[in-house]
Amino acid sequence: MAKETYLDTLKKAIQTSDVAGKARAAGNWFRQVVNRTKGKFSGETPDTIMSRSTTFSSNVLGKMYFFSYDPKWKDKLPWYDRFPLIFPIEKYNDGFLGINFHYLHPRDRAILMDELKGYANNNKYDETTKLLLTYNMLRGFGKLKRARPTIHRYLDTKVQSQFVRINADEWEVALFLPVERFKKANKKQVWAHSGEMF
Repeated sequence: MAKETYLDTLKKAIQTSDVAGKARAAGNWFRQVVNRTKGKFSGETPDTIMSRSTTFSSNVLGKMYFFSYDPKWKDKLPWYDRFPLIFPIEKYNDGFLGINFHYLHPRDRAILMDELKGYANNNKYDETTKLLLTYNMLRGFGKLKRARPTIHRYLDTKVQSQFVRINADEWEVALFLPVERFKKANKKQVWAHSGEMF
């Protein structure tokens, strides 16, 4: 029997009218992940994590993370996400390039994640699993066309929280958490624009 895809999981949640239950489970899961970060964010919500400035800790290419961000050029951007969900794919002296899933509708997040699984370093889907991706691999955006609107550059000095790492066995829940925090536009506008890009 084939392994259930992230899109299958989303479809099942919709078909069984279990979206509210899934959202509750996602919220509980998020609190558990936050509590695992040495109590630093114990009992906090995404909003309070975003609002505080904390010590920067590094990320690892190909792993999934949440973090709080305040863009340098926010006045010039049409919109931006204050609480990205990303896979860093390239590091620079002053920051990194990452895939931010929040720029996609949940259905498109699931499809892209299923496509990205082909770039995983193993099939364990645990703390050792990461994606082996670079921008050059994505540049053509052929098969991975949904990745196009998700690629964003982040500056280390504008990261305003620690990174909260999401292990591969928790990627699915993280994809569907409604914690995107867009400024200057609502999520439906952002998702519609992203859809036009692919």
